[in-house]
Amino acid sequence: MMLFNVLRTRAHINMRTVVALLTMAAVSTTMVLIIVNMASSQAEDGEISLRLLALMGLALVGFIWAQHKADTLVSAEVESILHQFRLSLFDKVRTASPETLETVGQGPIQAAMTQEMQTISNTLPMLMNGIQQLVLILFVSLYLAWLSLFAFAMIFVLAALAVVIHLYRIKRVNEAVRAALEDEGKLFGGLGDLLDGFKEVKMNNLRRDALLSRLTERSERTRDTKANIKQQWTRETAAVQLAFYMMMAAMVFIVPMFTSDYHDVAVQTTTATLFLFGPIGSTIMTLPAFNDSEAALAKITSLQEDLGDALGKQRTREANATAASNTNAPLADITEIALKDVRFTYPGPTGGFSVGPLNARFKRGEITFITGGNGSGKSTMIALLTGLRAFDSGEITVNGTPLSTDQVQDYRDQFASVLAGYHLFDALYGIDPINEDKVNALLAQMEIADKVTLENNAFSTTSLSQGQRKRLALITALLEEKPVLVLDEWAADQDPHFRSVFYEKLLPDLRKQGKILICVTHDDRWFHIADHIYHVRDGQFDAPPA
Repeated sequence: MMLFNVLRTRAHINMRTVVALLTMAAVSTTMVLIIVNMASSQAEDGEISLRLLALMGLALVGFIWAQHKADTLVSAEVESILHQFRLSLFDKVRTASPETLETVGQGPIQAAMTQEMQTISNTLPMLMNGIQQLVLILFVSLYLAWLSLFAFAMIFVLAALAVVIHLYRIKRVNEAVRAALEDEGKLFGGLGDLLDGFKEVKMNNLRRDALLSRLTERSERTRDTKANIKQQWTRETAAVQLAFYMMMAAMVFIVPMFTSDYHDVAVQTTTATLFLFGPIGSTIMTLPAFNDSEAALAKITSLQEDLGDALGKQRTREANATAASNTNAPLADITEIALKDVRFTYPGPTGGFSVGPLNARFKRGEITFITGGNGSGKSTMIALLTGLRAFDSGEITVNGTPLSTDQVQDYRDQFASVLAGYHLFDALYGIDPINEDKVNALLAQMEIADKVTLENNAFSTTSLSQGQRKRLALITALLEEKPVLVLDEWAADQDPHFRSVFYEKLLPDLRKQGKILICVTHDDRWFHIADHIYHVRDGQFDAPPA
């Protein structure tokens, strides 16, 4: 009952009002049944009652109004709750570190944002209809008891037996639904490997065949699990319908054997029993949707808990790393950033790759190059420097003052960057107002004005070569007008002409603007451009190369 618990605890509407509306809809429908039975009796005598016709019209209007009002209230409230879930997940992802996202995984987050929330939204109308049908079954049963107490008792016993058996069997269906969702989550994760690693897959037949084999296996397991669920639901539906037909047989063959006056209400009780067929069928159809919604909500709740636990551990690490300073004063105009004995070790059962101790200074109006071989720790050092990863010990100082935990986000906001594995947004988020003249000047300076224009505060296209996409990313970084600019192998994808433009014109111009410039590079031809060079070897800084 997780879905109802969420509605009860998070909804801003009065659930008693919803219950009252559903009850009104059920009573109105029951009144239609009663009026039909009364009108049938009059029709046998050749009479037609306009009063009954008016009452039937009134009952139908009451049903339509109450059902529509209840659906509208709950639908709007559930969408509002899903909106709050999305905002909560957005906020958790925003504050998460790379380690936290790696722990949780992108697959569950994407599935929660799309599939699970879509499932809850789509199945809600069926759930509301199922609840209304349950209330209707209750009132029709009361009407049946008024007609014949023995007939009601007979149906009650058969229905109770069927419900007990159904609830016992439904546990296996719920387990299968959870297993199917788990398999789908793994399938989505593998699909990300196929799409994100398309070039690597295309270049290696063995990798392609192995990956497709694994995806096929997961897809087959998902297919088999979901097919098994549908088979189980088919059996459950047939069993419930069989129980219903047994009720009908009891009305016709068993009840008359134990009552003497049943013939007076036989037609009415049979009509009432037949009338139950629709609500029971609707309720049966609702059960799979209800289980899907429960499983989807369980996945969302579990993801939120996992993210919350991972973020709690992240905050503990960050607090321990900066326990020596507890100031939360805003950062002053940055003139110097320094790493002091910063150490970091990737988590692992036996200890992973370690970086540090790192000691370095980066000053305003100076260009600093970071060099080193692949896997030496350059990208990790950049992640530590920019605050993307929390270090294990040491400190970062800004203008000579140690950085505290409360200042980390303010510190990150001082950086503009184009890092390895960057994402290029087509819209210029966070840049307001946008100076169109400056954008056009930068497009011309980057020599892509003939390919890209600014339209509605967004780039007209990002479908460019890798080097040209990096130029767009650099334009975005420059428009942010941050005091620190970090570029990780930015020039690696540029053609020889623009590579020289970058080192010989762009970087010196940015130095004159007073920016702190930090560039990861292998281009030793332009090492003379830098004011300082730090060479990384095995996670530590060597003496600058001669």
